[in-house]
Amino acid sequence: MTASLISDILILMFKNKKVVIGLVVLLVLVLAGGAFFFSKSKSKVSEEPSVAEEVVGNLTPEEIGLTITASPDKKKVKFSIEKVGEIKSVEYELSYEADSTAQEQGEGGEPRVQRGITGQEQVKSGDSVYESPWLDLGSCSKNVCRYDKGVAKVDLTLKIVKNDGKTYITEKSLEL
Repeated sequence: MTASLISDILILMFKNKKVVIGLVVLLVLVLAGGAFFFSKSKSKVSEEPSVAEEVVGNLTPEEIGLTITASPDKKKVKFSIEKVGEIKSVEYELSYEADSTAQEQGEGGEPRVQRGITGQEQVKSGDSVYESPWLDLGSCSKNVCRYDKGVAKVDLTLKIVKNDGKTYITEKSLEL
């Protein structure tokens, strides 16, 4: 094909509005499909746990000497692990249900809401016990705390990484 023949074909195609619209729609679909595929393939990579994060089993709270303690006013809790032995790090998630604030209810929220606290700590080599800091059941800023009301129970989930790189899960609850 010669260059003039190709240009003549293109001119004829672009004179027909239906052909132009069809080409534009096709191009948009191809680009959208490519973006969707790219985002899905990228999210799959991030969702797959690394070898070090692969959970290999569960531990009972008794196996690690896990206890949860509430402050006398029940506005804070902390947990401790009495048998840290082979534990390298601890990732925690503390969750509880509380009364929603007047502002949340005014914005159409439910009367009860789910709250949570997360964190991760390294266990120092040679330690025989790990004790978390006090975890506020509420929010604090500038030394002013607003504690949640109506908290009756807290649930603690620990992801424990041992020195060999294997990860374990354990759970415990505390009635307040």
